[in-house]
Amino acid sequence: MRTLGLLVCLAAWAGAPLTAQTESNRYLPISSWLSPFVEHLARAGVLRGLDPLTRPLRRADVARALAAVDTSALRGSARSLVRLLAGELAERRDTVRWRVDANLALLGGSDARRWALRQPRDSMGMPYDSAGLFPEAGLAASLELPHLALVTHPRLDNRLRYDPDYTGKKDRAIAGRNDEAYLVSSWRYLDVFFGTADRNWGSPDVEGLLLSPSPYAFDHLLVRLGPRRLRLELLATQLDDLPFHDSESLPLVLLASRYLSMHRLVAMPSERLSFALSEAALYANNNGHFRSFEPWYLNPLNLFLLAQFGHDVTTSNALVAADVSYQLRRTVRLFGQLYLDDVQVDTREQADKEPPGYGFTVVASGGAMAGAASWSASYTRVSNAAYRTPANEEQYTLRHVGIARNFSDYDQVTLRATMAPRRRALVSGELTYVRQGEGDLHQRFPPVEAYDDSLNFLTGVIERTVRIAAQLAWSPRDGVNLSADLGRHFITNAGHLAGASDGRWVWRMRAEVWSGFEGALTW
Repeated sequence: MRTLGLLVCLAAWAGAPLTAQTESNRYLPISSWLSPFVEHLARAGVLRGLDPLTRPLRRADVARALAAVDTSALRGSARSLVRLLAGELAERRDTVRWRVDANLALLGGSDARRWALRQPRDSMGMPYDSAGLFPEAGLAASLELPHLALVTHPRLDNRLRYDPDYTGKKDRAIAGRNDEAYLVSSWRYLDVFFGTADRNWGSPDVEGLLLSPSPYAFDHLLVRLGPRRLRLELLATQLDDLPFHDSESLPLVLLASRYLSMHRLVAMPSERLSFALSEAALYANNNGHFRSFEPWYLNPLNLFLLAQFGHDVTTSNALVAADVSYQLRRTVRLFGQLYLDDVQVDTREQADKEPPGYGFTVVASGGAMAGAASWSASYTRVSNAAYRTPANEEQYTLRHVGIARNFSDYDQVTLRATMAPRRRALVSGELTYVRQGEGDLHQRFPPVEAYDDSLNFLTGVIERTVRIAAQLAWSPRDGVNLSADLGRHFITNAGHLAGASDGRWVWRMRAEVWSGFEGALTW
């Protein structure tokens, strides 16, 4: 997989003349300290022309949108954000350029998990305390040539030692991982990417229903065909092994090798309207047949749902999704996403009563006060049977974390308002309500004899959580970034125990200093 991706990227680049750079091919990471400012200005209608269905964005696309902003129509605080971003995303125009950024940070939090809404639990499902201070240090480096970018970002992060969703090495005094490590060859009608980076397919305000940053970033190959406004994309990767669905009855647990292919058609016929059709196939060893990457799941023009019927050993967990985004007026955008997985149409026998797997999201967002304010309102629902099938090895997870959503059998309403009260600062307020059933996508699928309508959505005792929170993102000066998140959770039927109640404060504060160096290479 690694060799194949590297050769494809280098082949796409080989032979290109070394001309002056016009724009960067690098991504602006979803987790970058710049991202909250970019998303605020995009919601407020200040930044126009950005892809509303895809993250991460290319740095060059954001820089182009910034250059088109008429700052005379903005409030002072919004103008300061535009200037901040324009300065940080400015690129040298050298033929071959490099950049190195080093940072030190300290994170304090009430727990080490990434999901503020969910109470941290150990591998046995029991609540545990992981509050503490977690030091960080990182080094991000990039080398850019015409049509080719190489990026790496190794980082030491001691929070990982206490995060139950991180399955890497935790028995040392220091933990770390690569936030990014990729090469990308980019042309007008072709992108070839190989490496590690977070991705989200869907609204940037909510985790996507087919692909999201929910799992830690993983190595994958991604190919884009066509212009960016009408493109076909293919993503392929190898997942971790999981036990076969019928191996529990055997003396030894047998593990299945697993693979994931995804493709989608993205169309943006106008600046107002964008839509996408997506499909994913998660396939694994079955019936004694050992599998690897299969060409019919690497063909971006194949319909995976039909491809699995054309070969004797081809079965998969096939998922489909559709997205649409429409800008109602300059500062109001509507978004919807629907995902379906294994919806039964026959009713002849008990097995046909298998509960459906589905999810959907609706989002409205906009801005006010000449770019100084933005808002979003979202509702999302994921069914109990989502992201899993009776075959355990087809669970839609990577290292025990959901590839799209990490939770099922729940719905959630979130209201958020963001203000730029002063230069280079954002303050947000949040109100969230969650209903969580006892269904869990990490557990084995219910047996056939238990199939019933009661398994569809919000099963068992429903835990309800109300979250009231505020967030801060502030860059008081160059090289210094501060962020904070403080929330109060009010929980009824806590732990799915009828009548139990709980309340807790959830907080995170992070301070970072960084410095960057850049230059050019000539030969």
